[in-house]
Amino acid sequence: MTYLFALTDPRATDVARSGGKGASLAQAAQHLPVPPGIVVSSDVYRAFVAPLRDDLAGILCDDKLDHDARSQRIRALLLAHPLPAGLEQALATAIDDAGLHGPVAVRSSGTMEDLPGAAFAGQHDTFLGVRGTAAIAEAIRACYASLWNAHVLPYRERMGLNHLDAAMAVVVQSLVQVGVDEAAGVAFSIDPVRGELDQVLINASFGLGETVVAGESPVDEFRQHRSDFGDTEASVAEKTHALIADEANGTRHVELPAEQRQRASLDESQRQAVARLAVAAEAHFGFPQDIEWAWQDGSLYLLQSRAITRVPARWTRDESAERFPNPMTPLTWDLCEEGFHASLNHSFRLMGLPPFGDKWFVMRDYYIYGNQNAVRLYSGRTPTRMLKDVESVRAALPQIASQFAWVQELPVTWMRDLDTYLIEIGSLMRESLEGLPLPALWDYVMRINALGTRYFLPNIAISLTQRTLYTGLLQMLKLALPPEQAQEVFDRLLAVTDTKTGQVNAELWALSRLARADATLAQAMETLSGHELVQLLPSHPTFAREFATFLQRHGHRELDFDAYHPTWIEAPHIVLDQLKILCQRTDEDRAATERRQKIAQADMEHRVLSEAPEELRYLVHEVIRLARVYTALDDLEHYQTTRLTLPLRRGLRAIGERLVQAGVLTDASDIYFIPLRILDVAMREQHLEAIPAAVAEHKQGYEAAGQRIPDWVHGEHEEPDTDSNALKGLGGSPGVIEGDVFVVNGPEDFARFPKDTILVARTTNPAWTPLFYQAIGIITESGGPLSHGAVTARELGLPAVMSVRNVTRLLRNGERVRVDGRNGQVVRLDV
Repeated sequence: MTYLFALTDPRATDVARSGGKGASLAQAAQHLPVPPGIVVSSDVYRAFVAPLRDDLAGILCDDKLDHDARSQRIRALLLAHPLPAGLEQALATAIDDAGLHGPVAVRSSGTMEDLPGAAFAGQHDTFLGVRGTAAIAEAIRACYASLWNAHVLPYRERMGLNHLDAAMAVVVQSLVQVGVDEAAGVAFSIDPVRGELDQVLINASFGLGETVVAGESPVDEFRQHRSDFGDTEASVAEKTHALIADEANGTRHVELPAEQRQRASLDESQRQAVARLAVAAEAHFGFPQDIEWAWQDGSLYLLQSRAITRVPARWTRDESAERFPNPMTPLTWDLCEEGFHASLNHSFRLMGLPPFGDKWFVMRDYYIYGNQNAVRLYSGRTPTRMLKDVESVRAALPQIASQFAWVQELPVTWMRDLDTYLIEIGSLMRESLEGLPLPALWDYVMRINALGTRYFLPNIAISLTQRTLYTGLLQMLKLALPPEQAQEVFDRLLAVTDTKTGQVNAELWALSRLARADATLAQAMETLSGHELVQLLPSHPTFAREFATFLQRHGHRELDFDAYHPTWIEAPHIVLDQLKILCQRTDEDRAATERRQKIAQADMEHRVLSEAPEELRYLVHEVIRLARVYTALDDLEHYQTTRLTLPLRRGLRAIGERLVQAGVLTDASDIYFIPLRILDVAMREQHLEAIPAAVAEHKQGYEAAGQRIPDWVHGEHEEPDTDSNALKGLGGSPGVIEGDVFVVNGPEDFARFPKDTILVARTTNPAWTPLFYQAIGIITESGGPLSHGAVTARELGLPAVMSVRNVTRLLRNGERVRVDGRNGQVVRLDV
């Protein structure tokens, strides 16, 4: 047999070969104290069941059988079927080579374990205390049969997994023979129960750890500080029995003496050792771990390690306020949520991180909140940990090259797939909706949503990778330069990037010059509102023609993430309000300014590369290049994503108008206040009676949400500190400026924004860029150095401070402040 591998064999780290549990143990065995063992590859299982596949398919397709009956028949079939010829002899050799001379644990390791949302925890069987090759072979056969346990079948079906695609590897491992006065159990490198990321949580009991894992008996619970591994809390249970290995083959329960029952199963030094092992496993795997461990004769062993992918949620606006500054209608969020979370886990897989098993964003009281504990769980898990010093970078070069090759490939594959997406958008826009029944209109909307989900799959990876590249570049610069100088060099290297937003802004600038060349129109731009200018355009055909062409190109740009709000092509007065701002600016040689910036940027790049160690020069060059590529790609991805809004609004408007005709809605746009679950049933089954009540409830809630500032932490109301004159945020763009502020709540305030003031907003998006030409500084409630506001401010040389909590409530129009963009501080000068 060529399908048996020692746990220390690098080939055993392949999940497809060793299953989730086996691959994890093999990875751990490279550097951690894992008991010796072997993996019986999933290929052996496939060879075992190959002659039975038709029988399995027949049983699975028999509608007269329930899950229990199917399980019984399949298990009986497998338990009676001979193992592959030569397996037992090969097992004997592999067991002897691995030094497995005593009792062993035979553990199932399914190839579908640890998929997103499908951990299969406890679904398959493990056998302890097995002795002798013949007994081990029978235990392997029993593991194979456990792939078809009655409770596994509905689990796979619920996860949408094909039964016949499932396969089973088996781990045969030396059994750590924990004595009756020794301990075993589980440990978590962070506390997933309370969400304390600075503590290790340990559950322990005397004897083998299966009683702890299975939850069969009371256990001791300890919490240790990660910083020094000292105790923070201990709860000692009364433990009446312990499970130990039985020399006769298997395990047995023994009764504990009275004096031992209320004694802690781990002393202080053992608790610290277990905590250190949990943190070492986290460092090895690059992510918080849930481990199984055991003591034997004074030695501590790691029995299993898996990623922790669920923590208690702490819903805050930290991650969501920039993307979703305003209330959200239920239908828009319901349509987006599934695609967002699919993209999130796709991105984590690309980045070598485990999938997240819960919600990252949710809607609460019509505002979107992010799970800040999840953010903390996944933060700092990037390759920047390889960049501690120059020697670490040198040593990590082969790993960086192999592990992150996808970073170079993703922009190419994304651009390739973009063509298909754009063609499908065009086809959807050309479809006739006239006369279609409601189910067909709803199918049109669902096809748009499915297209969006497919297109968006890699897009969060783009944003996360951009952030990682920025962090990595800055960290590499700090290896050679003082922090402030490194930040200055970083800003110069990324000061100019050719983005789609930049191209759109250049076209807006050209339109503003065209308007200025028409004296009558230029005067109207000074005095009329955007709404009034729309009515005036037919009398200025040259400008009107160019303006219409601009809207044809870019009219899908959104005013708000929520599809409830119109886009530029439906609200051209908003674009004209932006042009009014640009028309106030005198002519300038923007191309010459951009050339100077690019020359300065290229000069800085040449200096950085010439001073980098020769063997690191290519890496530094690639990180700089890719940081720019991903900056442009992140902007382009957002630009193209919003193309979905036009067909989506078209389809929902058609449905809304039909519901108005049916007397169910009074306004077609009220369709956005119907939750997806209600609308889906109404459209497919033609039962519309639930719609009016849903609209009344959610429209009232949405409008009320728009009148209040949401709690930053959901459920924790916080009054802003109106007495403080120093407001702290994050540095977005360097520089110091003093001036009066003007709070812009949305596009309706664009036309009122005064020249040479400091722009204050919850957040900004590309549609806000013309305001930056009027502003002398930027302050936002959300975002960071990679936000639209920060990037645009750096390009224009405007000091900017981001993520200043409650700033739109704290500052009033006309109040004078000092903005320090380097240190992320705003000082109120009128207090």
